[in-house]
Amino acid sequence: MSTSTAAPWGVQRLALYPDVTPVPYARTEIDPETQVTRYLDADGNRIEMAGHGTGTTTANQTSTSSDGGGPNPPPPSDEDLTDDSDSD
Repeated sequence: MSTSTAAPWGVQRLALYPDVTPVPYARTEIDPETQVTRYLDADGNRIEMAGHGTGTTTANQTSTSSDGGGPNPPPPSDEDLTDDSDSD
């Protein structure tokens, strides 16, 4: 009696990787002072990555309506004010 094993379902979904674009850097590291990514070539020299942004945000703080959102937590509800000795 022979047994056959079905191929895992994920194998049927595999495909070749699409063409990749080579990158001009060999490795990256995080600057410990600024927490910004440094891009380095194969010799360890830092290179600039034009057009990728600066990693800093220019967005303003989002304002919210008076429904309890925003930077301050909402006031406690009546359910939050029960004492531990109260029965459930």
